[in-house]
Amino acid sequence: MKHVEDRIYPSDNHFDIPTLRMDLQPNAGLLLPFCGWGISRRVKQGVLTYHFYVDDYRFENLWLNPDCILKSGCREIVEPNFSVYDTTPIAYGLQQIYKKRWLSRYYQEHGLKVYADMNVSSKFYEYNCLGIPEGYNAFATRGYTDRLEYLKQEIGIARRISGFDTPNMVVYGGGEAVRDICLQTSIIYVQEFKPNIRKEGANG
Repeated sequence: MKHVEDRIYPSDNHFDIPTLRMDLQPNAGLLLPFCGWGISRRVKQGVLTYHFYVDDYRFENLWLNPDCILKSGCREIVEPNFSVYDTTPIAYGLQQIYKKRWLSRYYQEHGLKVYADMNVSSKFYEYNCLGIPEGYNAFATRGYTDRLEYLKQEIGIARRISGFDTPNMVVYGGGEAVRDICLQTSIIYVQEFKPNIRKEGANG
């Protein structure tokens, strides 16, 4: 495994959370194919945009081996969504936010374009804005049927940061209620991909 340099990136905050580069954010319109990391074989060719709205165990190793994303051949990514919840201590949540933003800046330095991830507990909304520069206009989040108000808040944060009433934003999954909000706000909605998992020993 190639050793990754231990590097400090420029930061706009007192927590040293790296700042995303304005010149490496995705353009309007989602670049396809769009796929969750670890959902299908990582050696699969042709995925141009990866997201991380999957179980954390599928991508936790990126912190130790970030170059596997670079080797995948993708051109754009959603920030790695290291989970934080209302019960997560703030100190640990800041570490999770630091990790995803450090990785994102690392990938930008290697030419990938990055969507800022908005999918955090409402407790961490403001902390999650650290390192996203004013005027940044590329966001993504995970939709949930039982969290419609949270989605509206996340769209509001994207509007505030970008300065646009219709930010460049992608919402993944959540069903018809989430899709309706996306239609009302002209946000891109992507239906959740649910792979058919074949159990070992199954016939056919």
